[in-house]
Amino acid sequence: MIGKTSKGEEAVSLARVKEILEERKKVKELTYEQQLAYEHASKFAIKDVAKEEKLRKALEGFNLSDKALLKIIDIMPKTPFTLRQILMKENRAFTDEEISKIVATIKEHG
Repeated sequence: MIGKTSKGEEAVSLARVKEILEERKKVKELTYEQQLAYEHASKFAIKDVAKEEKLRKALEGFNLSDKALLKIIDIMPKTPFTLRQILMKENRAFTDEEISKIVATIKEHG
């Protein structure tokens, strides 16, 4: 977008994206790209933002980066294999015990 500047960047979850777009939808009609993002967030985001916050707080004890934390919350992996795929970009190795605890935490809060 020529001539447009951003106010800043912040990584947010799909549930937060849905909230932001719902607020914008009240003010004016969404652009095509925003409408697609809204539809995607509506299908795949955690429905309850409070539930997402509880899960975020539970996962913060595992020393994960913000990106990995958001990816886990958005995808909600049910198996250790899927979780390992998400955590591959982290700069540390996770033990099988840590992976099992993270999966159990996701299932408990999901």
